[in-house]
Amino acid sequence: MALKNVVDRDFSESQWDTVFALADAFLGPVSIESLVSAVPSYTLRDLSYESALKKFATDKPSNYKDSFKEDICKTLLPSLSPDSFAAVQQALNMLNNRVTCLLLTGYSQAFKNLSTAQREAIIKGWSTSWIPSYRLLFRTFLAISTLPYIHVSDLCAQIMRSPFRNPYLNDPQRFMQKEFYRYSMITQQELAQSSFDVVIIGSGSGAAVSAARLAQAGFSVLVLERGRYFHQDELTMKDAEALNNMFEHGGLFQSEGNNIAMLAGSTFGGGSTVNWSASLKPSAQVRREWAFKHGAEFYLTKDYERALTNVCEFMGVSDEHIVHSRANQILINGSEKLGSSCLVVPQNTGGYEHRCGYCGNGCRYGEKQGAVACWFVEAAKHGAKFLDQAEVLTVKHNFGKATGVEVSAYNGRTLFVPATVVVCAAGTMNTPGVLIKSGFRNKNIGQHLHIHPTCFVYGVWKDTDMNLYNEAILTAVSYIITDIDGQGYGTKIECMLHTPSIIYPGFPWQGAESLKKGFAKHNNTASFIALARDKNEGEVFVDPKSGRNEFRYQLGQFDQESLIKGAIKTAEICLAESADEIFLTEAGVPPFIPTDLDREQGILSPNFQAWTDCVRKYLGRPFSSMIGSAHQMSSCRMGSSPRTSATKTTGELWECSDLFITDASVLPTASGCNPMISVMSTAEIISKNIVKRLHDLKSEGNGITPRL
Repeated sequence: MALKNVVDRDFSESQWDTVFALADAFLGPVSIESLVSAVPSYTLRDLSYESALKKFATDKPSNYKDSFKEDICKTLLPSLSPDSFAAVQQALNMLNNRVTCLLLTGYSQAFKNLSTAQREAIIKGWSTSWIPSYRLLFRTFLAISTLPYIHVSDLCAQIMRSPFRNPYLNDPQRFMQKEFYRYSMITQQELAQSSFDVVIIGSGSGAAVSAARLAQAGFSVLVLERGRYFHQDELTMKDAEALNNMFEHGGLFQSEGNNIAMLAGSTFGGGSTVNWSASLKPSAQVRREWAFKHGAEFYLTKDYERALTNVCEFMGVSDEHIVHSRANQILINGSEKLGSSCLVVPQNTGGYEHRCGYCGNGCRYGEKQGAVACWFVEAAKHGAKFLDQAEVLTVKHNFGKATGVEVSAYNGRTLFVPATVVVCAAGTMNTPGVLIKSGFRNKNIGQHLHIHPTCFVYGVWKDTDMNLYNEAILTAVSYIITDIDGQGYGTKIECMLHTPSIIYPGFPWQGAESLKKGFAKHNNTASFIALARDKNEGEVFVDPKSGRNEFRYQLGQFDQESLIKGAIKTAEICLAESADEIFLTEAGVPPFIPTDLDREQGILSPNFQAWTDCVRKYLGRPFSSMIGSAHQMSSCRMGSSPRTSATKTTGELWECSDLFITDASVLPTASGCNPMISVMSTAEIISKNIVKRLHDLKSEGNGITPRL
């Protein structure tokens, strides 16, 4: 699978020298003895593994100069905003200059001329510095060093004992014996001659439900997706390739200031193509808040209950065929030992068992029933048309009424597509940009962003092979501290996707030895997230220099405290399940390695309590922690007034008739759980409103806007 090169960027020769000087310090040679101590004894019986381990001990990024450079240019650099790219270049130049290098390192010579030991010590100092900009340097160059190395070093996969590409791609029953629906894209000639009842911008969860329901109602529908459609035959990607091809900004979508890292799907099917099958309904507490506080009363109606039932039944959502992975079982067992229980997470897998650790790369087997596997198939059966790699530039509107869209497609050609109704479902991070570029001025467009900020906790069981690449990802959730304030705000604990490109850019690096040991312990490690229902809000905006959609978000105090409590509770679960090591992504928090006495004393262990004090000190501190997000909501929220919301509770934009929003951006606040079902059920309700509006227009004799 070829990686797409989005932006033509490069470093100068002297900047590259510094990049490799940094990378070799992050991942330089270590003693073979230190690595052997991190590997289970039964693994060392494999002579080929022992041989690879010896090579890995002396390996370093500069051994892969050409492929390392290529990976950075194709994956990392295009993901950076112009300001972030300029900041990286400036930092490299400062490290090359003797005077400015003195400010950053304490040495009056270029960074690349220092010894490996000196460079490593400098980076350690950055990682825990009281100066935020130094901690940002550390986080930035950790990602720039680790990601390309993971991508280009074949030794990594061997040492991790976890294949980077699904080894069961051609499973006889799950793939070879199946036929998969193949979508055809509308031709330029056909599009140039067509007009539609409905044009849908985007192809994620909300767009999928809208397309199916509107096509079923007999209306002509066109779905426009900026990302690319991948048929099951093409879903053979490693996580590095999937991130670059199927996610916003190559999976490296950073907030302004680089304090939040976000995963947001950008492919045909949107988030439903790359999610982990979790299908959770919004709680009664959340629905009451949306109804009473934001005026979206339909959330408390029987009609909405039917919408929840409809979308779940259509996708075969069920918890009856789940086989828990070792990591999910740890979460279940550990929670019970602490006096709490986990709930099983229903899966949108058609009522069948689904064991696969690669769902973040799209479902090769067509078992995950998202937009591509079922909703768009239904839409296509009723005549809907589709076009991928098509970017909607603006929504056209006259006298307060939507008339169609301007789209760039077919290698950059700009076309006007007329429509009676426009549905904007481009995703929380893109819908505001489309509306802003279209001239809409409601101050709430792009505001009230919620992201479910997430921190990461890892447990190591040195004598247990997790083999999470071949297991279901997220099948249990702990609600042990989900309602801290009595209003439904708190933290859930879940398992997470256990892929190298997600884990190691945020690894708690304390020297090259710690990182390489982490690689060696990869298959003995279970990954967990503490996910907060955030009270704080951010903002999506259009960068005036690049025209890209960017976002601002600062972790609020309540949400930070929620994450701290969630992280500590997750660590308690790991301790209750006899983990040999527990660590977070915070560079200032050392791994907790329990003694037999610590295990006997449990969470009352003085050593464990001292460690949790360290967690409280560092977690959430800017650039000390890696705070992530895979859920984005509410940037064009619905409500009862244009003073507080972007859309009416019908889903229609306050400023423009016949322009509706059906993606996660319309949710009034954070859903508090994986939002796919919340989005789909909301889209089901809004789609009924659109059907009614179209029938009213047709009865009034208002046809489709003629093509210009």
